Amino acid sequence: MEAATKDKEIEMASSSSAADSKPNNCSNSEFEKEETMMASSSNNQGKSFNSMGLKHYSAAAKGELEKFEDAKALAKILTPNGNTILHIHITARPRSKISQALPRSKISQNIDFLRGVLGKVSDLLWNFNKITVRPRSKISQNIEFLSGILEKCSDLLWEVNKKGETLLHMAAKHGHADVAKFLLEECKKPFQNDQESGIKATRLMLQMTNEARDTALHEAVRYSDDQLDVVKVLTQADPKLTYEANTAGETPLYLAAERGYAEVLKVILTCSSPGDHGPYDRTALHVAVIRKDEDMVERLLQAEERIHKSKQDRYGWTPLHFAAYLGYIEILNKLLSKDNSAAYKADNRGKTALHVAAGRGRVDIMRELISKCPDCCELVDERGWNVLHFALESRNKKAVKLVLEKPWLGNLINEKDENGNTPLLHAASIGYYHMRHPKVDMQVFNHQNHNAKDIFLGNNITSEELFGIMIDGTSVWLKDIWKCSPGLRMIVSENDSNIIGEGRDKDNTVRSKSNDGKEKNISIDNLMEKTRENELLVATLIATVSFTSGITVPGGFVADKGPDQGAAILTRNTAFRAFVILNAISMFFSCLAVFYHLAESIFGSTATHVADTRKHFKEMRLHQLFIIFAMMAMIGAFLSGTYTVLHSDRNLAISACVVPVAVSAYLGLTYIANSQLLNSFMLERKSSNFLKKYVYKSRCI
Repeated sequence: MEAATKDKEIEMASSSSAADSKPNNCSNSEFEKEETMMASSSNNQGKSFNSMGLKHYSAAAKGELEKFEDAKALAKILTPNGNTILHIHITARPRSKISQALPRSKISQNIDFLRGVLGKVSDLLWNFNKITVRPRSKISQNIEFLSGILEKCSDLLWEVNKKGETLLHMAAKHGHADVAKFLLEECKKPFQNDQESGIKATRLMLQMTNEARDTALHEAVRYSDDQLDVVKVLTQADPKLTYEANTAGETPLYLAAERGYAEVLKVILTCSSPGDHGPYDRTALHVAVIRKDEDMVERLLQAEERIHKSKQDRYGWTPLHFAAYLGYIEILNKLLSKDNSAAYKADNRGKTALHVAAGRGRVDIMRELISKCPDCCELVDERGWNVLHFALESRNKKAVKLVLEKPWLGNLINEKDENGNTPLLHAASIGYYHMRHPKVDMQVFNHQNHNAKDIFLGNNITSEELFGIMIDGTSVWLKDIWKCSPGLRMIVSENDSNIIGEGRDKDNTVRSKSNDGKEKNISIDNLMEKTRENELLVATLIATVSFTSGITVPGGFVADKGPDQGAAILTRNTAFRAFVILNAISMFFSCLAVFYHLAESIFGSTATHVADTRKHFKEMRLHQLFIIFAMMAMIGAFLSGTYTVLHSDRNLAISACVVPVAVSAYLGLTYIANSQLLNSFMLERKSSNFLKKYVYKSRCI
């Protein structure tokens, strides 16, 4: 019964309604005559208050106690945001640590005021029957204003503004350790003979939250690392207090870890139950790992059961997942040394830390996890992918080799996922050709009855895979694929697609980058069709120019009547003869290119498979060769024609012919060197030999 009474008294102490039962204290009165009138108004809670005039606002900010000697309605002097004069004073005062003091003149000024009011006012809030007020002890000299005001109207200790901020919130936010200590001592003041009740009153103050559910410790941690004194005062006041998360899901410990405040974090860890959770269900250890703060990680790991070492966040990621993803091997070793069970925890999609490391190609991380937790390699994700599937996905040769070279991981080589794809079939689907092992089953089929060669010859390939036969023919594993026999389904669809009721695959596309840098799927037929249209246009223009030049020769025609009438005047000129021959060649090759394009549009077919696509590309290369010959002949005809009409000025004629040729040659050679065109021609030649050796043999199997 006595304990319940004490709890009730503490609760009463925290409410401002106690002022109604205290006669002749904190009541309404007028201020000095020279002060401005204070308008009566009401705040958002419907509470009556007197707006704070300029003089009293300034006096509160400066801590001038003498300006409030006759003021008794202190609890009702509020700003529009509900701030009391003590809120204003704490906000405005310069930051000072516990050891700092005010100037001597200020001290004597405050002491004089204090002597005048000590016997004049009584404590309104804490005046209970069986509780005696503790005699006033020596107070820190730089909090005299707070002490004097609370002596006049003690209910201000528990007043909050419209944001729910107490005086302790303001002291913590602005780094006033001495004020925070004084306020917490004031909470215990009525319970000097009852230590338990004093602790409960202090805890009540520490647990009070603002509208964002921030405690005073939240505010102290948030506003900078140099407020260590405030953090110490708050945590030492009640080390057993559990700090809950605010509306953003942040605890004070999480805030300290996220902001890298190592010393603040160290102080908070002295609490018996600091609380370490944050947004997305992550912990302080999660953010310490993300920040790559090894010292902070070590400090959190030493906190034993008070910190969740392998807690999973909203997406199922443990701190070990983040260390594996980011490649922080030192931190990963620290985490494994404390709790290696995290290596077996999967996220919401079934991925372990090893899967994450393999997918990112983190070879060092993979090596550590495999060496310390070798059986975690047997785990698969929700798609049935093992570590080898992920290593192939990263396209990292070293990551793939690390898995393949481990003898005890041989069972992973031919393990199928939920679609029946082994690592081999997965590699074929993504166009990765650097996996070779004697245990690989080259003829394995997936659930769609496709083997590696079927997948490679299929249409779901990238542009690099499409040209892989031509420019990556040196890949050993690619040769192994070509040695394989295609599946029965692929053979039927090649020879007679109407038998199974399937026509050409509509998804015959490649991924190509557009002008804006984004990858888009482009139909091979559409790409080839646009190329044909451009080639046909160029060939037609060259033929038109050549035809026009042939009937309007340089030098003109013979106009006199006779056997030579209408003949070219410069027929016997050597340069003119070269002009006629080159113009005829240009006309011939351009017309030939136009003819082939027309013939293809009438009798040609579309590409169904990679081999057909390569055939069409060869035909396009022939068209382009005709157009190149026609253009070269046209340029030669232009130069020889120019020389013909300028034969009277040999120097000008030579200059007009040599300079354009030299500039064009220089630009052409520069382009070839930069684009490594010669290198690609050499690779193409090698790939042709490769195709003759393997492709046609595979078709005969």
